[in-house]
Amino acid sequence: MARRTSPQTSKQAVTPPQAEDEAAGEPHVRSAACPLSGGHRKKAAGVKPWLVLDSTGQAQVVEAEKHAIMRRTGLPARDLRILDPLLSYPSTVLGRERAIVINLEHIKAIITSQDVFLLNSRDPLVIPFVDELQRRILRHDQATKSLVNSFSF
Repeated sequence: MARRTSPQTSKQAVTPPQAEDEAAGEPHVRSAACPLSGGHRKKAAGVKPWLVLDSTGQAQVVEAEKHAIMRRTGLPARDLRILDPLLSYPSTVLGRERAIVINLEHIKAIITSQDVFLLNSRDPLVIPFVDELQRRILRHDQATKSLVNSFSF
């Protein structure tokens, strides 16, 4: 007997701009200095602000959903659950092939070979950690550059 399917109503009217960016593999970047024009806009479900520190110590705030972070870090969804503030997980450090996931009280981070992704970066208890991490990354980057320059011919 053939299976009958009923017509489904489409709830997907317009693709939001961040979905296009995330489909390309990069999270949607929105600067705090440049708010969206046209009044208030409802945030997409699961979009969170992440502070991203790159290997040179440069920081930027990226608003990204879980799937964009998963693509960029190579982590499965189950590993990102330990960073969810709505779920209660004990302090955890997970070592994975392409990233380290850290949940230590207020510090919720993903460390890859290129970037550090931090949640709660504006929390007063996290700010000193972010400042120290950025100083250490800058110092390491400068030391690496001076070492490379000393071996240049």
